[in-house]
Amino acid sequence: MTTSSSGSFSKALIVILLSIGAMLVVAELGLRALNAAGAYQGLFAALGQARPPLDTRELPGMYYAHPYTAYALKPGYTRANIERINSLGFRGEEFAAKKPDGVYRVVAIGGSTTFGVYLPWNQSYPYYLQENLRARLNTDAIEVVNAGMTGSTTAESLHRLFTQILPIEPDMVVIYHAYNDLFPRVFDDYQEDYYHWRRSDPNNPPGMTRFYLWRLALRALNPTAFHENYDLQRYVWKTENLPDSDTERLLNFAASSSQAFTNNMDYMITTLQAWKIQPVLASFAIHPDIWHWNDYFPAYVWEEGIRQNNGAIRELAAKYSLPLVPFAEAMTGPKTRKHYNDSIHMTAEGNQIKADVFAATIAPIIRKQMAPGN
Repeated sequence: MTTSSSGSFSKALIVILLSIGAMLVVAELGLRALNAAGAYQGLFAALGQARPPLDTRELPGMYYAHPYTAYALKPGYTRANIERINSLGFRGEEFAAKKPDGVYRVVAIGGSTTFGVYLPWNQSYPYYLQENLRARLNTDAIEVVNAGMTGSTTAESLHRLFTQILPIEPDMVVIYHAYNDLFPRVFDDYQEDYYHWRRSDPNNPPGMTRFYLWRLALRALNPTAFHENYDLQRYVWKTENLPDSDTERLLNFAASSSQAFTNNMDYMITTLQAWKIQPVLASFAIHPDIWHWNDYFPAYVWEEGIRQNNGAIRELAAKYSLPLVPFAEAMTGPKTRKHYNDSIHMTAEGNQIKADVFAATIAPIIRKQMAPGN
């Protein structure tokens, strides 16, 4: 009797599990069919925030794997009033790839502090810089392109300079880098091309995230946790090379140098000069209290690394007689604390101040270059 009951229960359990499996398969196929048909795009845009695969430019999500820069922004991606990626793959409004006659085009290169991470697309410093320059110069013939990319180093910016920046014919390129190039220096087996650190596998993130139902579950269980930049670093870092202890990370940092950062900046500068494009550098600002918000860095790495890279920026500006925006110096006083969202990212008001500091340096240069006869 017991054996018979046990056998019946096992059969019933198998039937239930097979039924559930079949329903899940049908539901997954149904979701894929709806997405292919272009239905319920709001739903699939929400699903795209929950860790989409990076191996295609067509699936939901803001990023896709790129052969040169590990990842790139999907042209045309939007999310409500928060995110807008134009058809050329830059954050912000549409503009003509071929620069119109009479327009002076400024391109802002950098990482998340240029992109304006966690703020709406129209609260980044490049957005405010365009408004500021137009007001100072009394003309709408100024375009500022936001070429920031969350998490990017000078290595990615150097590649993007050739593939994405030069083709849009900038008159000026403003480079704001220092922080992201510190990450490779705490990983094992340091290489100056960052091979030991940067992952470029187009199948990341792997596994369950390929299933729409799984992403739907993630979205439903914790809807506030998912945004375009959620966990991006895990997909593009070789985390297996990250030491477990701060001591090991500190030793890795001490054994490396800022030479790769300096070289990449130098290559960008000399390339821009060869193309008759005005390079502008800026010192990198950190919170006056130096709040260590990133668990990957021991405190010493954070402070010393920014100091080293700012030193390299100032030396390069002197070497090539370049304009240098003193943004770090402008944001060190106690009254500036309220303008930081964390140790390096600004609030919307902070980005307005940032735009004003940058504009004070570059507006006179633009005025001179736009003057008749130049």
